[in-house]
Amino acid sequence: MHGIPPEIEASPVAHLPMVKADADKLDLVGLINDFVPTEMDVDAGTIVLGLVLDTLSGRSPLYRLEEFFAHQDTEFLLGRALPTHAFTDDTVGRVLDRLYDVGTMQLFTACAVRAATQFGLERRYVHFDTTSCNVWGDYEFPETQDVPFRLPYG
Repeated sequence: MHGIPPEIEASPVAHLPMVKADADKLDLVGLINDFVPTEMDVDAGTIVLGLVLDTLSGRSPLYRLEEFFAHQDTEFLLGRALPTHAFTDDTVGRVLDRLYDVGTMQLFTACAVRAATQFGLERRYVHFDTTSCNVWGDYEFPETQDVPFRLPYG
């Protein structure tokens, strides 16, 4: 039969296309690139998206990130076809150094504000607890407790 490719590649994608769609709604890649411009072949935003996808599929050590992407359709998941060597631990390490230099809390805040706006998240109550395993449900709402002050938020 003519027109049928001799070999078809298939990769399991599981939940990763949904993560990619949400990252696209947030313009995660663009947001990171605005804060962390680089002259690298692969921009910082794409590397961060790759790290997010890897983390949400089981989390590999940096030196195994290439292995993770060897079995992924990078064009589909990252928006462009990339060779696996684009995710060497040296490359990812340089991006992580740049993220640190810019300030990870600044980046996290920018992502959180964009997510709250884009997805219409409830913003009356904001908790920031880096030690908690449960980030929703164990806190009392201000109406039921004495609150020393309130922070107005857009």
